[in-house]
Amino acid sequence: MKSNSQEHIWTGITGDREVLAERTKDLPTSPGVYVFYDQAGEVLYVGKGANLRSRVRSYFGPNLSTKTEALMEKVGGLETIIVDSEAEALILECNLIKKHRPRYNILLRDDKNYPYLRIDLEEEWPRVNVVRRMNQDGARYFGPFTKSGSLRETLSLLRRIFPYRTCSDAYLSQASRPCLDYQIGRCLGPCTGDLDRDTYMETIDGVIKFLEGRHKDVRDTLSARMQQCAENLDFEGAARIRDRISALDDVTQKQKIVLSDMKDRDLLGLARSGKLSFVALLPVREGKIMGKEGFVLTGTELDEDCEIISAFVSQYYPNASFIPKEVVVPVSLPDAREISEYTGLKIRVPKRGVLKDLVSMANDNARAMMQAYVPRYERETQETVKALRDLADALELPEAPRRIECYDISNTSGKEAVASMVLLLDGKPDKSSYRRFRMKTDGKPDDYGMIQEVLWRRFRRGIQERDAIEKEGKMSRRQSKFAIFPDLIIVDGGKGQVSAGKQVLDELELDIPIAGLAERNEEIFLLHRSEPVILPRDSGALFLLIRIRDEAHRFALSYHRDLRDRKSIGTELSQIPGLGPQKSKELLKVFGSVDAVKSASYEDLLKVKGIGPKLASSILEYFDTHR
Repeated sequence: MKSNSQEHIWTGITGDREVLAERTKDLPTSPGVYVFYDQAGEVLYVGKGANLRSRVRSYFGPNLSTKTEALMEKVGGLETIIVDSEAEALILECNLIKKHRPRYNILLRDDKNYPYLRIDLEEEWPRVNVVRRMNQDGARYFGPFTKSGSLRETLSLLRRIFPYRTCSDAYLSQASRPCLDYQIGRCLGPCTGDLDRDTYMETIDGVIKFLEGRHKDVRDTLSARMQQCAENLDFEGAARIRDRISALDDVTQKQKIVLSDMKDRDLLGLARSGKLSFVALLPVREGKIMGKEGFVLTGTELDEDCEIISAFVSQYYPNASFIPKEVVVPVSLPDAREISEYTGLKIRVPKRGVLKDLVSMANDNARAMMQAYVPRYERETQETVKALRDLADALELPEAPRRIECYDISNTSGKEAVASMVLLLDGKPDKSSYRRFRMKTDGKPDDYGMIQEVLWRRFRRGIQERDAIEKEGKMSRRQSKFAIFPDLIIVDGGKGQVSAGKQVLDELELDIPIAGLAERNEEIFLLHRSEPVILPRDSGALFLLIRIRDEAHRFALSYHRDLRDRKSIGTELSQIPGLGPQKSKELLKVFGSVDAVKSASYEDLLKVKGIGPKLASSILEYFDTHR
């Protein structure tokens, strides 16, 4: 298989169902991926095929399933991408599904809010941090933890068994004496200055083995260390390690050994309810079940069990922090070979024996999760649908708005002015579609002018992208960022902001409803009404608008503060003689802010990489004269 950096060939076709059916005769017979779009350019479905022509033409034949027929009624465009192998087609299909999250694909619900544990081995004294996403930064990640309880329990166990530091880099760099954790044996004490890194890294190695489920290795290492302490007559140290071994034994004794081969594998179970499917993942490490993680997939009501499990495996494991040698599934997968080549997993379907029983247990766990989840999900879905309908009635819209865009401005007296655009899709934030703009009308506070600027830039760009797709053929729909227009625009403000925004829409000849939400009394302003619309305080529609308005405000404010802080850093630290960008970065990495650098002592500054006695004196002198 060629590397992912190879250039793919794509072709786009637009037209109604009959036009597309006729054009499919010209499609290549190569393996590849196909993408169906609606008339507005939104991705409806992504699929793959060993023979693109044959696979795509099957969508235009008779006897289609209910789900496929519903899809084809909305199709207004088709794009095909040619690749070299079926395995590469699977990779590209997974990437496009993750990027576009099409309505008619089986989707693993977004796990970007699930926490991971992160250990950066490049740090001098690594810590265990909780983060919300994995980055390609060389650090080790463990998770995701779909339940906050399991994350808290894991952290509590780690603290009982391993004495690693939990303080921040800034705190450690300024510590003048050992902290309480060191005094009670919960930390080895990098702050004492008496600890060598190799000794500390032995503890971190134990943490990693524990999180990987290699408890026997951890116990053997601790036992050897305890024996060595005893031989050196360090009985206090031996007693501390004995207590850690005891805590580890408490954990492992609760875990039932279910497989004598001691292999690492995952067990998958499946349960279904309407449009939702539930996958229970039971990780088995060194023959023991280590817990349970649960996942929800949407849009599965008309799919076979094997298609749902295939979609889960293809979407989950490429980004998993740990990939076992084997995954045991409840049904045979038609594309098991391609998935194995893509993920490196061996996929196994047990017919009898212990593994068959364990998969049944995983199915029981999936059913239990479904029974707990479905009532809450149905209630939340009904509330969202009602809120959107109530909003449509209040704003006199022809139908409930599926796509709502909200805009907000943030600046300080016109300086570092920015705008944000956030999107609610079917009542839920679609963070992949958030956009931020740096205002060109910077220099004076002008909310009306800035609202006009951001709307002009956003919708002018959208019109250009639509022309490039439909008329010029210079852009594929998957390359566009602004071509899909909303059903409703919300601006943060009153009638003045709404009027300013409407002028831009009229100039661009766009008929999109626009409303303003004023923060003071949460009043809704429409141009054609002299009085604001006031919704009940307990209205779901009002809650929806407040939610998107506050999210737009948060997104704009964070960008504005980032620009302001960058300017502050550039203007203050750059004024210090001998202090360049790299050393400024090191100072901020250690101290966290310019204010903390101002408060640092001479000794604190000398601890920073690249800061010598002369430069430390220059920094102190500069801030002393500019207080």
